Amino acid sequence: MSFIDNVFSSLRPELSGDAENRARERALDGAIRFPLLSLIKSSSVWLVIATIFGLIASIKLHSPGFFADCPILTYGKVEPLFWNTLVYGWLFNAGLACAIFILTRLGGRSGAPTTFLTISIVLWNTGVMLGVIGIMAGEQLPYAWLEFPSFVGPVLFIAFVGIGLSCLLTFHARVYRSSYVSQWWILAALFSFAWIYTAAQVMLVCLPAQGAIQALINSWYVENVFGLFVAPTAFATILYLIPKTLGSHVIGYKYSAYAFWSWILFSSFAGVSDLSFGPIPVWVSSLGVVASFGLLLPTTTLSIQFLSSLFRKFSVIWSSATARFLLAGSVIFLILMYYKIFGSLRGSLATTQFSQFDSGVDLLALLGFAGMVFTGGIHFILPRLFNKELPSSTIVDLQFWLQLLGVMLVSIGLISGGVLHGELINESIANSIAVVTALKSGFFLTTLGMFFFFLSSVCGVVTYFTILLSNRVEAEQSVDLINEAPELEYTAP
Repeated sequence: MSFIDNVFSSLRPELSGDAENRARERALDGAIRFPLLSLIKSSSVWLVIATIFGLIASIKLHSPGFFADCPILTYGKVEPLFWNTLVYGWLFNAGLACAIFILTRLGGRSGAPTTFLTISIVLWNTGVMLGVIGIMAGEQLPYAWLEFPSFVGPVLFIAFVGIGLSCLLTFHARVYRSSYVSQWWILAALFSFAWIYTAAQVMLVCLPAQGAIQALINSWYVENVFGLFVAPTAFATILYLIPKTLGSHVIGYKYSAYAFWSWILFSSFAGVSDLSFGPIPVWVSSLGVVASFGLLLPTTTLSIQFLSSLFRKFSVIWSSATARFLLAGSVIFLILMYYKIFGSLRGSLATTQFSQFDSGVDLLALLGFAGMVFTGGIHFILPRLFNKELPSSTIVDLQFWLQLLGVMLVSIGLISGGVLHGELINESIANSIAVVTALKSGFFLTTLGMFFFFLSSVCGVVTYFTILLSNRVEAEQSVDLINEAPELEYTAP
């Protein structure tokens, strides 16, 4: 087949065979194919770009002369470029792809016209691209994860509202009038981000608050991007995909309401604990510490649900690419929350507050937990959109191990290096040159981890374009090619 024929057969497959078990799923997948492919393609490309920026920033930490003559690639630019493309480019596109797929599948019907959704997706990625150009041009703002120039904020907000309205219409149009836990998490994530992004833009950009309040709002925003959008979307993805990949119910599903409400309550306040010893009232940071320890309840419930369900079918995990990523993401989630909860104590912050420790924990959350879960979700979604099997199990396996190894090296390098950094700068005779020299080994480890993660992102791009452009073999002419469990979440105990 020609190049054009391969693409056309992937996007508009003519399938035969017994469609009884897959008729509804094929119709739903076909209805949302183009917007989902737009999100997945964008997430894959942005991940490559983000890891390139991250690799450059990491190299500059131990080799400051790297690209020293290139003014658009100074550390002050590539570091915010890395975080913003990672969050708004990769995680948002990948997370929204999983969210739209889950809402459509669980609802049994697509909602808003896909043209409106696709336009909103294009507008979102246009806004991210404008933000990258703005930072390179020196127009960045001084707020973490909000460095995009001020004119980008309205673009991203309008685009997100368009995507959110499409998701709400899909939920409203559902055939099954009951709601399910995965839907709760997704709807909470959509409403929460619209709220926190609006509040941050108004109080930091449009009508800036005064003095230390800016630091408080910025810290609250950064923590809630993860706690109220990225994490809930990842939870929804795990809860939906465990039954679909393993063919069994989620253990402890009936306790999901406790995990949901306690996570929403405590996560929204936990971020302010980072400002202990800062110029804010002590009771504010104390509230953050209490909220951080309140996360023990949802963390315990969710970890039991995820890990008990996965280990019950452990023999199946290694035959499923998606289940492997979910297992890794679930284990990393438990480790991540240990660092977040116990790292919020004032005794811990006295050592780690002004070090690289927080960056290591954030990367463990974004690259490790959410990254693993969303990558597994994409590997589940792609074959169903194209009705093709993943083109190469070797590439998928390589992506998994490179991503896992990259997460481990980056996190170990920054977290352990952050503890050492804090201990050294707290000494009364601290020498700045000696501190930097002592941290070089950790920075080298971080650079190696970012390189592995870059290679894993390239594997993801190769998988996407290979499945898109590959010839359709005879077996892939049948709708029965992709077998999956029924929507077990409907009747979960």
